[in-house]
Parts: sequence; C-alpha cells; structure tokens
Amino acid sequence: MSFRDEAKIKVVSGKGGDGCISFRREKYIPRGGPNGGDGGDGANIILKINENLNSLNIFKGKKVFLGSHGKQGSSNNKKGPSAADLFIEVPNGTLVYAQRTKELIGEVNLETSELLVAKGGKGGAGNARFKSSINQSPRKRTKGGESDERELFLELRLIADVGLIGLPNAGKSTLINCLTNAKSKVGSYEFTTLEPELGVIQDNYNKITIADLPGILKGASEGVGLGTKFLRHVFRTKILIHVVDASNGRKTAINSLKIVENELKSHELDFSKQDRWICISKTDISDKNEISDLVSELQNNFSKAKIFPISSKENRGLCELKKFIFKLT
Repeated sequence: MSFRDEAKIKVVSGKGGDGCISFRREKYIPRGGPNGGDGGDGANIILKINENLNSLNIFKGKKVFLGSHGKQGSSNNKKGPSAADLFIEVPNGTLVYAQRTKELIGEVNLETSELLVAKGGKGGAGNARFKSSINQSPRKRTKGGESDERELFLELRLIADVGLIGLPNAGKSTLINCLTNAKSKVGSYEFTTLEPELGVIQDNYNKITIADLPGILKGASEGVGLGTKFLRHVFRTKILIHVVDASNGRKTAINSLKIVENELKSHELDFSKQDRWICISKTDISDKNEISDLVSELQNNFSKAKIFPISSKENRGLCELKKFIFKLT
C-alpha cells in the first residue's frame, strides 16, 4: 500500500432528537399538566490521535463519516437518549483544513489529542419546558438541531526529532537502518526510498525518532523526480542531517550539497531555523585526503553545521553521531 499523507473526507454530525408534546393522563387527574421530555443530542464528530498510526492510509476507500442522531423525547419528562460521539483516529501531526476555504481548523498532536470537527445538533425542548403561569397547557415543542456537515482536507506532517535529507543514493537509508530499528530499502539505483521512513533509537532516558526522506534532485521544487512533496515531514524536526556521498570526490560532494540546499531555499516552508548537520557518508570507499579537504571546505562554508565523517558499512563514526543526537534532542 502506498504512503498517504493527504486525504479528503466528509463528516456529518448527528441531528438532535425532537422534543415531545405530552400531557399527564391519569384517571383521577383529568387535567394533568405537560410532561413532554427533551430530545437527545446528536453525535459529535471528533478526530482523535492514535500514536501507532504514521500515515493516512486508513482513509483509502472511506470518505464519508456519519454520526448517529439523538432520539426523540417521550412522555413522563423522559429525555431521549443522546447519540455516542463518533471518534476518527488519525496520526500524530495531522493538520485539518476546510476543503473549500483552505482555512486551518486545527491540528491533532500530543498537546491537542482530540479535535471537534462537526458538532452534533442539540436536542429539542419538550412541551414541559414551556409551562408558565399564563400557559398551563403548552402545545409547543422545538425540533432537534440540524446536523453539521463539513468537507475536510487532512494533511499529515510526521513528527520526528531528526530528518535525513540528501540526493538519491547518498546513503540515507543505510544510515537510518544502522542507527535505528527501521528497515528502509537499500539499492544502487535512484529512489530506492519512495516514501518517508521512520526509525527510533533510544537509551535509558530518551527516545528519538528519525525520518528518512526520498532523495532530492536538482529542480525538485519544480517537480523534478519525486519533487519536494515529502519535505513537510521534516519541517518540524529539531535537526536536519544532510547526508553527502563522498565516494565520487570532493567537488561532486560539494555540488550535491549545494543542490539540496538550493531546493530547500526554494521550498514554501522555511527550513533556516533548524540545526543543520552534515554526514559525509561512504568514507570507507573514499580517498582519505579528499575526505580531509572536504571536511575543511565544509567547515569554512558551513561554520554552524556539525560535520560527521561516517561509514555505515563499517560502523565508523556512528557512535559519535548517536551521542550528539541524544545530547541535543
């Protein structure tokens, strides 16, 4: 099943139950008063977080969600039963927009674990509510409130602490597999990663989530390759790690770094506020002098970035990388 990070759904809350018109009918009380009960409330539609979900695949084939209606009131001042609220589970980091206006309604995350998206109709009032000193036998009641119908656009932004970016075949998938429990696909051709991959590393005190994104090509912001469609999934990461392949020489590595940085600057989201680290990958098959020159040039051009020469294949430099990840997240 392909990864879904967008979905369009329609939600319709429950209608409120009507109020009841009723009067006491007892043998020795010929003129009993009004005793019509209120109607029950209709179901609310609520989006609720499920931390075990990491995509919107659950909405494939399911587009409309209907809440139950409240029941009508009855005699003897009995209120009609209210309908149970309908909860729709979504992943952490789900943004909810009104489809037509594009207005942001809210977000479902760890702080806002539930979001009301369609309010159920309120139950109508029975005729007992309208009794007064001047109207002892009211024949008035109100109908239940109408349903709330809304068309929603859901957009998922994965919540991760660290994001891996770079050109295709830079070594991102191998790196996340070595650092975490992920099983990202690895191959010698472009776009072995076709969708975001999440992995987790943890020690006795911290649990860190890392996101591996599909490779970014020159012109990605204009739709080349897989484009920058998935970049929103690392927009809120604390650290962006740019994985640079050193095996083709210093100039190629520097050029690849500039390509991805330019695409980030062209994206609608602002990535300038995140800590930026650079992992120089595949050092086991790279010239040592070239690596040394590359580190020096990167230090001069990216003075604020931490630089880690690594070899995922030989597990070289990964312990130091992990140490800094735990330290700064």
